[in-house]
Amino acid sequence: MMVLLALQKPGPVKSLLKAGAVSPESARKITTLGLAEPPLKPLIRAGVVVREDDGRIWLDQARARRRQWRIAAIFGGAIMLAGALVAAVLAM
Repeated sequence: MMVLLALQKPGPVKSLLKAGAVSPESARKITTLGLAEPPLKPLIRAGVVVREDDGRIWLDQARARRRQWRIAAIFGGAIMLAGALVAAVLAM
């Protein structure tokens, strides 16, 4: 149920893209985007979302893309490993 609710609401990355906040010149305040601070903290630490000195934020699209690929690769590798383990157990 909670997953369905989370999928209905756009995440911070999608909200920043939709608002066009993809450079320091187009950065926006968190309050104008309707975002909360807690979901942004890991993205700021990863450098995907950049916070300016005046509190405005913007999305570094190149880092966001690299992070998305890295997460997909980790999940894909985990699924392949689990599949290989199941196949090995069934082959015994």
